[in-house]
Amino acid sequence: MDTQTVVLNLAALLIGFSKAGFGGGTGILVGPMLTLILPAKQTVGLMLPLLLATDILSLFYYWNQWDRRNVVTLMPGALAGIFLGTRILDVIPDLYLKKTIGLLACVFAVVQVVREMVLKSKSPFSGGTIQGLVAGFVTGTISTLAHIGGLVTTMYLLPQRLDNRTFVGTTTAIYFLMNVAKIGPYIGLGLLNRSVLVQDLYLMPSIAAGTGLGILLNRRVSSGAFSKVVLLAVLVTGIKLLVE
Repeated sequence: MDTQTVVLNLAALLIGFSKAGFGGGTGILVGPMLTLILPAKQTVGLMLPLLLATDILSLFYYWNQWDRRNVVTLMPGALAGIFLGTRILDVIPDLYLKKTIGLLACVFAVVQVVREMVLKSKSPFSGGTIQGLVAGFVTGTISTLAHIGGLVTTMYLLPQRLDNRTFVGTTTAIYFLMNVAKIGPYIGLGLLNRSVLVQDLYLMPSIAAGTGLGILLNRRVSSGAFSKVVLLAVLVTGIKLLVE
């Protein structure tokens, strides 16, 4: 088995594990990892079917466990962001995109830690309409460009202190709708084709295994530890993008 096959299956396993277990927190490591062995645009196209397959598998388990208000609040902005992301996908330099997202990841993680440890807010953030529209828009834009818009969604949802299952159910519903919306634009940009779909088909067993592992872990990890794992994953990813 060659190195590329190993890395691709590891990436698929991590996508399933992170999205089903942590709402996508650790899955943001996958894009940068794949760009080490594949061109950036090929990576973006390759990941979409894998993410969508994981969303579908996860939805069976988390069906109707999402927070409907958050889904409705985030999606309009997300769709607008997908439209913008599609327009700039061909022109934004990969290096600038990686550095910007890495910086945002670190800032979001630090802000959340300060809020929880220093400010010690006693009441959870309820998530306003304006904030939700902005978070959705940024999520949609970044997700279209690099599939790591979950950074923004995570930072919007974590302060609301949703329980594990509601948090993952909400992110799963949002990512499913967003990924479906990206299919048409990706086909139009030539990022999705028969070759990509065939390659993804061979990775489906790893997606299924990772999804099952993530669901199992989600049931065994406390809410406090769960949030810390997600924040750590966000911070590690941000640092990785900055130093690459």
